[in-house]
Amino acid sequence: MKAIGISSSGRKDAYSKRIVQDILNESGLEYDMIHLARLNIKGCLGCLKCAETNTCVQKDDFQDVIDRVIQSDALVFGGGNYYGTLNAIGHAFWERTFALRHREAFLLAGKLGIAVGLDRNPETKEATRFIETMMNHNKMAVIASFTDPGHFQCYDCGYGHDCAVGNVYAHMGLVTAEYAQENRPEEYGEAARKKAGAIGKTLGSILRARPR
Repeated sequence: MKAIGISSSGRKDAYSKRIVQDILNESGLEYDMIHLARLNIKGCLGCLKCAETNTCVQKDDFQDVIDRVIQSDALVFGGGNYYGTLNAIGHAFWERTFALRHREAFLLAGKLGIAVGLDRNPETKEATRFIETMMNHNKMAVIASFTDPGHFQCYDCGYGHDCAVGNVYAHMGLVTAEYAQENRPEEYGEAARKKAGAIGKTLGSILRARPR
């Protein structure tokens, strides 16, 4: 039994990557970790040349990644919320899975899926729900989702009230990087790590219980 972990964040030590790895480490499964920002994956061109073969004709890193996903039993995918949806790197990956779905093939059908989204709004969970939606479009079995606030850049940039976001907070007195750092919310704390670990254990338990 093997799983694939994918992070679509552009950051080297991204929260989405750390959470995905924590889930997979607790699963006890063999797994590969893929950081999409290091690869060249373009968006879907809508050319429909994949309709006959269920294979995208673009020559980039997508085919290698998706072949590894197809050969796996589970996919844990994590990414951040940029402007109310999954970030562009992750969006491009999921667009390209259109190539897998022609003539009722659905090459990812039945694979276990776990969606990890970095969303500030616990009600809308836009990135998390986008990942879930794309997994469902590919007929995957989504067994769990995980949402965390992730990393809030405006606590670390150092510009305080000199930036547009800082001006929004100026009337509240939040005008210095020092104040922001002292009052930042917990990012992927102990309770969240335990939840991620529990999801990983469930994933491992489900796959190990399946007949080989």
